Amino acid sequence: MEDEDNQNAANSEIRFITLELMRLAQKSGKSFEQVAADYVRNTCRLQELIAGGSEPRVGKAKKGASFRHK
Repeated sequence: MEDEDNQNAANSEIRFITLELMRLAQKSGKSFEQVAADYVRNTCRLQELIAGGSEPRVGKAKKGASFRHK
């Protein structure tokens, strides 16, 4: 039962994230695939930073810019 609850929660989160990415894609004029790729890249980068990987790069970011993976 617990596994099913976890799967349902994960599916709900995926639906929510998908809707947000679709909204951002439409708003930005980018494709869903590009927005989703940016999201995944940023998520991986954040995990690295939290785990104490490399230091964040300092610099001016454009509005809506994303971190780039090394």
